[in-house]
Amino acid sequence: MAADVCPLAAVDQRLADAHRLWHQAEAAYFDPDGFRLAIQTTIQTLRTVTFILQKQKAIIPGFVQWYGTRDQAGDWQKRLGADPLMRWMINARNKIEKQGDLESHSMVRAEIVASYFDEGPRIEVPAHLFDTVETLFRSVPDAALGEHIRRHGMVRIQRRWVETTLPDYELLDAVAIAYGKTAELVHDAHRQIGLDPPFTIHDDTGERCDLRTMNWRLPCMIAHELPRTLLISLADGSRVEFETRHVRAKVDAAAVATLIERYGGNPFEAMQRDYKTNADLAAGYFALMRGVFLRDGYHLTLLFLFRERKLIKTPIQVVVENVQQKYAIMRQLASEVTKSGADAAMLVGEVWHTRASELKPYERPAVSPVRKEVLGSKPNSLVAESV
Repeated sequence: MAADVCPLAAVDQRLADAHRLWHQAEAAYFDPDGFRLAIQTTIQTLRTVTFILQKQKAIIPGFVQWYGTRDQAGDWQKRLGADPLMRWMINARNKIEKQGDLESHSMVRAEIVASYFDEGPRIEVPAHLFDTVETLFRSVPDAALGEHIRRHGMVRIQRRWVETTLPDYELLDAVAIAYGKTAELVHDAHRQIGLDPPFTIHDDTGERCDLRTMNWRLPCMIAHELPRTLLISLADGSRVEFETRHVRAKVDAAAVATLIERYGGNPFEAMQRDYKTNADLAAGYFALMRGVFLRDGYHLTLLFLFRERKLIKTPIQVVVENVQQKYAIMRQLASEVTKSGADAAMLVGEVWHTRASELKPYERPAVSPVRKEVLGSKPNSLVAESV
């Protein structure tokens, strides 16, 4: 074996194979036979990762205590054995190989979304029965809450594959979580023999992905429900759509000089400081955005993602036209935070501001006659009034 070949290369390759097969299952989501074949092959392949790893026990110091054997459970066997999802994966693989196909079925989940939280009524029915969504409309209450739901709410319809013995998980997501737990085991195996954990998998942008900062979830295996989700406005029956885009500014001497002339300082300086606390980070960025807001009279809605108080991606611009889009897009932004591996997020944008005591039940500040336009920043609730 060549000196530069990882001694666990066979394990790494099998893990990469599972990742590739998972995406084949994702691509075949609306093809029952294609999905069945791909997802079951993914489950089988993930299980063989541990089989191949056990074949390498001679090169892993303290293997019995670290992982375990058939006769003596080690640390990793105990850990995986205590995880209900990983126990299900073992049982699922045994059933596929010894009894036949998993008993999976396609379902439609329909629910009313009328806030930033998943708190509305929900039903789940066989995939071919769409007419029962009407029961959701009959569950909308009267009075102020009902008026708010009918005006600003939407129905979210999502197709899901569910396995009979794992009813609380969408099947593709369950296998993605199991992939992450298996990847953690493989990374720990490298550390056990004194090697750096591998960067063997790349995310859907082509960049290297350190799973340790991602809670062991690949970005491309998170928020995969979006392509199979339909959002319908309760107000007029139209499809609810929205847009996000990454803000990429050209940074050169001329651009910096223009910014200094317009805003009286270099905005990139504030973004490059060594902030010691999250409060200092929020205050520094807000001072920068406040200057832009007061100079221009408006400000784009932007999401900044941080890890250890360092900006890790270009800001994400949020473009919405109504409340329904806001409810939907906040859920997508939450997925973006998870996919990035960020440990902090800051959302900055224009808001309408009114005292709570001046609002009627479920009335939004945007329609209040005494509203003010301000620049708002979470998490530290800073505001700046426009002039």
